[in-house]
Amino acid sequence: MSNPFFQFKQFTVWHDKCAMKVGTDGVLLGAWADVENTFQILDVGTGTGLIALMLAQRTPLARITAIEIDEEAAEQARINVAHSSWADRIDVVCKNFRSFETEDKYNLIVSNPPYFIDALHCPDKQRNMARHTCELNYELL
Repeated sequence: MSNPFFQFKQFTVWHDKCAMKVGTDGVLLGAWADVENTFQILDVGTGTGLIALMLAQRTPLARITAIEIDEEAAEQARINVAHSSWADRIDVVCKNFRSFETEDKYNLIVSNPPYFIDALHCPDKQRNMARHTCELNYELL
């Protein structure tokens, strides 16, 4: 059985309540995203909060809004953020991106979006929402 968390040098990401666990794609996006001159970041589909946390670590002045449609994942992201050094700069919002409205202007928008378009769905609704483009597709992003 795998660990219910992933340990980084400066923070831990618990992922036992999320459909998608910490994976290479999220870690690479968090490490490679260009954050030069970035002060306002939007993370669409934050899941565990992994990418938001990685970007907060890399940008000491940035404020980050992390949106997540799944209530359990959003709660897990809130817990992960609360236990980090950057809790005062990351706001986790449980909301469908389609209805998200804000006056904020963002320097950087990141997403590790669902990537299956016409693939077979599994019985787990939470996992389907995280993996398939039924709720969040490329055109919407």
